[in-house]
Amino acid sequence: MRFIFLLTLLLSFSVLFAQNDLTDVSLYHNTYEPSEVIDPTYGIKMYEPLNMMLGNDSTRNDNNGYAANGFLEDYYKSGELLHKGFYVEGQLKIYKNYYPSGNIERNFRMTDLKKSKMTLYYDKEDLIKSDAVYIENEALKWTDYYQNGNVEFEEEYHKSFQYYIKKANYYENGKPENVLELIDKKKLVYTQSYYYDNGNMKEQGSVKYNKAMFDYERIGVWKLFDKDGNPTKQQKYINGVAQ
Repeated sequence: MRFIFLLTLLLSFSVLFAQNDLTDVSLYHNTYEPSEVIDPTYGIKMYEPLNMMLGNDSTRNDNNGYAANGFLEDYYKSGELLHKGFYVEGQLKIYKNYYPSGNIERNFRMTDLKKSKMTLYYDKEDLIKSDAVYIENEALKWTDYYQNGNVEFEEEYHKSFQYYIKKANYYENGKPENVLELIDKKKLVYTQSYYYDNGNMKEQGSVKYNKAMFDYERIGVWKLFDKDGNPTKQQKYINGVAQ
């Protein structure tokens, strides 16, 4: 009789625990389906409005309705970690997001009181998608990568954020497509070069940044080439106007 009572009690506890799985992350954390949080182009953007370092002002509350403070984690409904961030008065200071596979999706961290860094990843282990350095809420440097690891795009501003130090696009094979690079800091004169996808020069000349117009204007003599690298034409420019 005692055996039957103990067996019944054990079965009752088993049912209770089955109904309330204490390992279920949804009991302690917010959970989401991947389709709710992952944009096919831009990735996991739902936490960006909470990023205090980039000038955003949305806030997150904890389960008690107060502004969140300290580390918080969110999960996928499958149980995989989605997000871990450090919150101050409801806003994010540092955080990492993850794909359902467990691979990191982005990593945002401070490097000093004014500077921070954001790195985005493809859903492959440690394969960088883009890398950006911010001063306060402005991107000072930005680099995008193809899935083969080659650089797709890069830009770097002067610390005043008024003009470029360098801006460039690249073909997927790694060869440059269009490169603008500062060569005279006082006169704000650049060399600009365009290339064919075989690596040969397509067009090259000088550009000057016009502070009054906030624009980059062609100046001097520009040289044009065919796809085999042979010069085909020269064109003179004054203040961006062909002569």
